[in-house]
Amino acid sequence: MQSLNVNRVASSNSRVQLRSHASKARSTIRVSRTRTQFRVKAVLASPAPAERAPGSLLGDDLPYLEPGEATWGPDAPKYVAEWRRNLDLKAWGQEMRELERELKAEQGDEDVSHLKGVLFWSNVCYFSGLALAGVCNPMAGNPIAAFLISTAIFCRWTMVGHHSSHGGYNSQQVEEGGEFGRFHRKAFAKGPLRRVVDWLDWMLPEAWDVEHNNLHHYKLGEVGDPDLVERNLQDIRKQNIPKPLKYVQVAALMLMWKWFYYAPNTLKEMNLWERERAEKNPKRYEMKEKIFTVEPGHSASIVTTVIELFKGNVRPIVAMTKVLAPFAFFHYVLCPLPFYLLGGPQLGAIALANMVLADIITNVHSFIVIATNHCGRDVYRFDTTVAPKSDEFYLRAVIGSANFRTAYTTPGRPEGKPSGVLGNINDFMHGWLNYQIEHHMFPDMSMLSYQKAMPRVKEACERHGVPYVQESVWIRLKRTTSIMVGSENMLQWERGM
Repeated sequence: MQSLNVNRVASSNSRVQLRSHASKARSTIRVSRTRTQFRVKAVLASPAPAERAPGSLLGDDLPYLEPGEATWGPDAPKYVAEWRRNLDLKAWGQEMRELERELKAEQGDEDVSHLKGVLFWSNVCYFSGLALAGVCNPMAGNPIAAFLISTAIFCRWTMVGHHSSHGGYNSQQVEEGGEFGRFHRKAFAKGPLRRVVDWLDWMLPEAWDVEHNNLHHYKLGEVGDPDLVERNLQDIRKQNIPKPLKYVQVAALMLMWKWFYYAPNTLKEMNLWERERAEKNPKRYEMKEKIFTVEPGHSASIVTTVIELFKGNVRPIVAMTKVLAPFAFFHYVLCPLPFYLLGGPQLGAIALANMVLADIITNVHSFIVIATNHCGRDVYRFDTTVAPKSDEFYLRAVIGSANFRTAYTTPGRPEGKPSGVLGNINDFMHGWLNYQIEHHMFPDMSMLSYQKAMPRVKEACERHGVPYVQESVWIRLKRTTSIMVGSENMLQWERGM
């Protein structure tokens, strides 16, 4: 993929006029797990040194905004980046709200038909892959069946499951009598049966809803964001070992991250959220037993599960078995079983090899387009919280995210249209995660709406001077791995960059 232009103010411009006493300032950090307990301010809260964001490797030689100082606009200190001091955030935010209302009003049957079309091609890939699973032998160098199966699983997660669980089609999925259609977020993948039919994967859909749709989206880049890469990879970043060995660890994570990290971490976040909910409303909700002993702000993994087991805590291994077993049984037992029964151990082994390779390819594919969305030396992280749907919420969605090549920037787009054939293929292979900026601004919209939104959001950002990052996914992968191994740091909003 070709690299695209990046509108990003160089961070070096923000490092002038350093003040040694500014490094002592701290922002207030509230790690509440609900959306409604945020407060928005254009200035930093009172200092709270004990609540400094954990895991940051940015040095104290960089300025840290004093409590009470404006973080953007003409009242911001001189050492704050020029684009922030020149920004009319209220005007830009109002323009983004109007665009959101306009695009949501335009959604209709065409959007649902598009979603069903994506699901259709997912099924074509999956059943074609299964049909070839006994013919294409990956052990002999033929990965076609595995690739088809992998693409289908990837599609079910990143496009169908992702946007349905966000409520992107809710307004078109309320039937007569108040019944919810299949792709309404209150119906999609809810319960064991619907999980199998709608979206069977390593993660529990309900846990994904808490971890991703709530915490990640409404605490993007903050201490409460469970997917903050720079913090989560601190163990690797701080290791005193040769850099190539760090890259080996990152590569290993790519091969297995869905079941190794995402499944246990989403479960942990859901469990903590349920416990916090029960504490606040004990009459309505039953207090759940704590599964993992790790604290908020620290991720869980299969390693965490094993460590807990050796400590005598069996709850994580029991809970994780329940989460992982359905997909593992279906993928690694039920799918290869007919080949074994019809063709014996040799044919069964080929089918099983295809399922193993398909899972590995899915892990790598999804890692490349997901882990890279909010990471890089030109992407911001935040120590302070922000109110959902506030002006700064929209701003953080832009400067805390990165887009890849989209349909609008793909050759072959018809004049006046948001996409062409090649553009739709491009978006499909990116899992529609190449619109990460627009998706974080407007989480509950359809895939087609993001195609329409992208050029307008980018143009508004350029006009208002808001940095808008868009590059090839391969360049973003390089930038992400540089953060993971500790070669580079993300931009820190509270340090005036």
